[in-house]
Amino acid sequence: MRMPYWVSALAVSALFGAAPQGQLALPSGGSVAYAAAGSKTRFDIQTKSGRHYQVDVERDSMVSPKAQPATAKLVGEVADTALILTDTYPSVPLGLSYCQAGEERFLRVITLANGRARETLRLKLGSCRDNVELADPGLEWNPDSGTLRVHWLLGPGKQGKSEERTIHIGADGKPA
Repeated sequence: MRMPYWVSALAVSALFGAAPQGQLALPSGGSVAYAAAGSKTRFDIQTKSGRHYQVDVERDSMVSPKAQPATAKLVGEVADTALILTDTYPSVPLGLSYCQAGEERFLRVITLANGRARETLRLKLGSCRDNVELADPGLEWNPDSGTLRVHWLLGPGKQGKSEERTIHIGADGKPA
C-alpha cells in the first residue's frame, strides 16, 4: 500500500528538484507552487483550464544559493496572461551579526504567452544587505487598469532616498 505514496513523492521531487515549498491559489481558479531549484526558484503554474507552466527565476548574491523561499505571495493576476508575485528569502549573513535575521524580497511579473512562462520583470522590494525598504503600503495593484504602483522608503535606484514606480501590465502580459 505504500508504493503509490512513494511513486507520488518521486514524481513531485523529479518535477521540482525538491518537494514544493508552498502553494498559492489563484483568483482565476489555478494555483502556483514554488520551491528552490538549485540556486534558483521554480514557480510551477497550473491554470484553471489545465495548462501547466514552469519558470525558474534568478535570485541575487544577497540570497544564499541553498536558501528555500521563506514566502511567496500573489499581488495580482491578469487571467491567463500574467502573474504578479513577491518572493522572500533570508539574507546572506554579514559579519558582526549584520543581516542575520534580514530578508531579501523580490517583485516578479511572470508572463504566460506563446505556450510558455517567462519572467518579464524583477525588482528588489526589500533588502537588508542593499538597504532597500518598501513603504507601507508599498504595493498597490489596480486590476481594472492593470497598473501596479510600487513605493519605497529607500529605493533600489536612488540610494538612501524614497522612490516610486508605476508599472502597467499590458494586454500581452508584459510590463511597461
